Amino acid sequence: MGHIEDIEESKMPSSNTAPAIMFGLTVVFLVFGVIGGWMYYAPLDSSSVAIGSVSAGSAKKTVEHLDGGIIKKIYVKDGDSVEKGDILIELEDIQLKETLNSLESQYQDALALLNRLEAQRDNRDSIEFSKDIKDKTLIDTQNSIFYTTKKSLRDEDIITQKRIVQIKKQIKSLEALIDSRERRLFIVQKEKREQRELFDEQLVDKIRLQELEKEESDIEGEIASKLADIARLREQISELKTQQLLRKKQFKEEVLENIVQTKIKIEDLKSRIVSTKDKLERTKILAPTSGIIVGLKKHTVGGVIGRGEEILEIVPKDSKLLVLARVNTTDIDRVKIGQYADLMFPAFNMRIVHIIEGKVIGVSADIFEDKATREQYYEAKIELTKNGEDELKRNGFILISGMPATVMIKLERRTTLEYLIKPFKDMVIKGFNEE
Repeated sequence: MGHIEDIEESKMPSSNTAPAIMFGLTVVFLVFGVIGGWMYYAPLDSSSVAIGSVSAGSAKKTVEHLDGGIIKKIYVKDGDSVEKGDILIELEDIQLKETLNSLESQYQDALALLNRLEAQRDNRDSIEFSKDIKDKTLIDTQNSIFYTTKKSLRDEDIITQKRIVQIKKQIKSLEALIDSRERRLFIVQKEKREQRELFDEQLVDKIRLQELEKEESDIEGEIASKLADIARLREQISELKTQQLLRKKQFKEEVLENIVQTKIKIEDLKSRIVSTKDKLERTKILAPTSGIIVGLKKHTVGGVIGRGEEILEIVPKDSKLLVLARVNTTDIDRVKIGQYADLMFPAFNMRIVHIIEGKVIGVSADIFEDKATREQYYEAKIELTKNGEDELKRNGFILISGMPATVMIKLERRTTLEYLIKPFKDMVIKGFNEE
């Protein structure tokens, strides 16, 4: 028995090692307690990392060209600041200027023609030319045509009138002859009556009576012939007058028709002149608004700009720059408006990384897809805070639209313990849901 007691006593810890063991256990419990407490209470910041780029807060103004053309001179480059109305690019205008000169020359020619036609229509003695006609040669040409035509018409009238006068003289001569023959007829008829009375009384023979009857018949025939000649001559006068009226009417109708056609031509030329002047003005491509030049697509003098082709964009000066970030689809449930974000811009080639503070002001309601990579993402809009803007100014940094950015959106805080057990918690919930 004594031996057994010795063995049991040897298994019992000695009074010298017991305090050390107790101390060790206490330290272990304290360490785990402190770590557990820290894990339970200590906040752990989490972020959603996204790539993004700087973009104008308000819509950029896209500069296009309606007509297109060949580049004559380029006045700007990306990043330049411009004011509204500044010349950005100038196109070749030689052909347009030649076209405009030709159209204006045709317009003045048509205007001078119209002035002459209107003077002819109104039967004026001279032409009143428009003040828009500057070419004296045009005035001289139309005056020459006007007076030549007027003289020709007047000469035709004179010839017609002379012909009518001649015919009237012939008629007058015939009328005088008829008058003479009628008087002779009266005498013959009187003598014929007297001879008939004598013949009836058998005082004279019939020979003289027959001679008088024959002469009477001849005179009447002659008078009838002369009357027919007079009627024919009067018909000639009527025809001459009718022809004269027809000539004048035809001339006036031609003048009126030419006036209508000339007015149509003038309106067409005026329209084409206005259009060409507009095109000429558009050879100077002007800034539609004040701002910063971005995305300049043409850099070579002599290059061609297509009709309606986009040339560059202008970020308005009063536009506040934002960062558009591509948020991972798995983080979208925790990205909310009002969250802060740390922004870094690789374009600022500095040895020290500068963190610029921003704030989420918008999150897209729908998903986007990159056409090139087929990557899906949500878009978050982030604006610089006052602190972020001050940080940029202190370092002399200037944001430019299109500049790349790395974005870390600060999500809600979680404890370390919540962070560690979340995967197991999600696994358990998923397992129960599957069951």
